[in-house]
Amino acid sequence: MKRDACFALTAYVFLFALSFILSINLGLGKAESMHDPSSSLLYIRRGIMIIAALAIPWFAKRQPLSAFGWKLSLKWLSISVGVGILIGFGNKGGFNPKEPTAIILALFHTFATELFFRGYIFKTLDTWLKGSWSPLLFSSLLYGFSYLTVYPIWHQSLAGNIAFVFLFTALGILFAYGYKKSGSFLVPWMIHFFGVLQYGSLF
Repeated sequence: MKRDACFALTAYVFLFALSFILSINLGLGKAESMHDPSSSLLYIRRGIMIIAALAIPWFAKRQPLSAFGWKLSLKWLSISVGVGILIGFGNKGGFNPKEPTAIILALFHTFATELFFRGYIFKTLDTWLKGSWSPLLFSSLLYGFSYLTVYPIWHQSLAGNIAFVFLFTALGILFAYGYKKSGSFLVPWMIHFFGVLQYGSLF
């Protein structure tokens, strides 16, 4: 199991380094942070996430797609949508729910992110680390630190950067907890999807 964890952490470090270079050093992150459909980084980053989350576990131990958990009860459907909408009302940097293109991009963004961080990273760490909270906290910290590769963060103060990482770590805990309790990948994906829509723009 240590081998699988090493693969997962190596994939994370590779994605972090590549994203930092492309987003911050080369300046491609500005368009991505504005959810510009023409942003190449928007597709590159998330494409790598999807490929890594699907390919590495399959080659390592022939893990089928069904292992992610695709069943969703009415109870968890209600919780996912409700929690996601609550988050979305406080989201000032999300996707515009009035634009069909933005909704499609939000679906793609959240699917790739949740598949990589919860379906792959968290699930792998959950089978390796002992204790119910250790993998949840560790994977969520990785998720929070990954936002240091988001372009706007480097235009904030140090305190702003720390708050940014803390916020997304807390969200990572919420997403991972929903996945752990429900056993369904659809739960964190739906919470995340409904949470990135800017409902304030509807009023």
